[in-house]
Formats: sequence, C-alpha cells, structure tokens
Amino acid sequence: MPIDKINDTSFSAIAEANDTLKASIANVIGVDAPSSVQDIVFADQTSGGYSGPWNTTTPYAAPLPSTASSGDFVMLLFSVDMPVNFDVTTTPTGWTKQVFVGNSSSDVHCMVFTRELDGTEGSTVNLFPIFSGFSFKMLSFSFICENIDTTSPIGANATEIDTVGTGMTIPAATSGTAGSFIVFVGYDGADGLPITMTNNGGFTLTTGQSLNEPTSGGGSGVSSQWRYAAIPATTSTGTTSVTFSGTDGKVGIHLLLQRV
Repeated sequence: MPIDKINDTSFSAIAEANDTLKASIANVIGVDAPSSVQDIVFADQTSGGYSGPWNTTTPYAAPLPSTASSGDFVMLLFSVDMPVNFDVTTTPTGWTKQVFVGNSSSDVHCMVFTRELDGTEGSTVNLFPIFSGFSFKMLSFSFICENIDTTSPIGANATEIDTVGTGMTIPAATSGTAGSFIVFVGYDGADGLPITMTNNGGFTLTTGQSLNEPTSGGGSGVSSQWRYAAIPATTSTGTTSVTFSGTDGKVGIHLLLQRV
C-alpha cells in the first residue's frame, strides 16, 4: 500500500522531504507515494428542453449549472430534431464546439460545447440556428467538469449515425491520457426512453441525465441520454451498444475527456 507518513508526519501535511518537493516524491525506500490524481467529477447536472420557434432572432436558452462560477469548466450537450445534412447550430461566443454528428437520415443532431467560465456568463446560454422560419424540438444537458485538464480537455472521439431498428453501436475510441469518457446519444422522437447501454470494453457506465422533449413523449420530438465512466491512459472504450424503446433515426458520440 502507498506510504501515509514520513517520520510520523502525515504525507498530506508535508511540503518537502530532504529538499525534495512532495510532488516530486515518487516513493520512499521502494514504497509508492499516494496519488494526488482524482477522477473527473460531473457536478451540478442541469437539463432543459424547448419546443417552438427557433431562428436567428429566437434562440433556445439552454440552462447552465446554477453553482458554476469563474474558472469552472462547463460542458453543454445539445440535441435537436433536425432533418438536414449539415450542422445548423451556431457556436455561442466564448464556447468551443467539440463534436457534431447528425444528418437528414437520422433526423436528429447532437453536439457538445465547452467553456471555461470567466464570470461574464448568465444562467443560460443562447443557441441559435443559421436560418429562420422553423419550429423545432430540442433539449440540453449541462454540468461542471471538475479535475479536467482545462488546457487540453478533449482527446479522441468517435461518432455513429444509424437509421434502422431500435439499436445502434458506437465505435470505440482510445484514450491518450487518463480521464473519463462520455457516451451521448440522440433519438428522433420523444419516445426513445428508456435507453439501455452495454459496453464491450468492460466499463461500468453511470447514467448522467435522460430527457424527452416534449416531456410527455410521443413520436415527434427528441430523446437523449448521456453516461460516463473513468478510463485509464492508452485504453480503448470498446464499442457501446445502445438500445432505444422505439425504431427511428439515432446518433451517438464517444467523447474522451482528459484529467489533470
């Protein structure tokens, strides 16, 4: 087991030993020092949905975590019922669009935005499309990512589009450094829940959030869910098999996050 004391002083309480900083102490007489690395934590998970006009003057105001403040790294997952072959959602100022997947065959688009907050944000972020004159159904999930590498937060990703049957398989992605991976899926219809997932890489997936829009369900709308698991460095996620409660178009994302 790792060392817990040096000369009867708790390892967590020392600054250095023999002029060597604690951060540089790998072991003492062959016994490993305790790791200070922590898994990524997804805090203050928040969700929202909207059905109605969505155009260049009428945005969807996606809710942000109420406890988020300057310096927090926030991730926003967005799904919209959308029958076109291109990305229609503009990237809000100050945010980064990390990945997009979707087309007219799936009839649903999913994307991931990130931002390290600077204190100027409000309680929502406005998402606009590139065109006007339509009414759509959309939903979002947002949360604070604790212990993430804010300089290089995202590693690899893999995406899948499937338009046949109730199930889909998201391809594996391999981590560069240790961290977490997120599985984010969208389904064309507010009748996709409940969603089941199995992962061939042997990881236990923890459910983050699930939502239908409209919440009353039905064939018209969108369903989404995201799950996550910690992953070591240079490791494949394996493929994730996803099953929805209905048969319609669907998309999926594997997104690998890198911890500090």
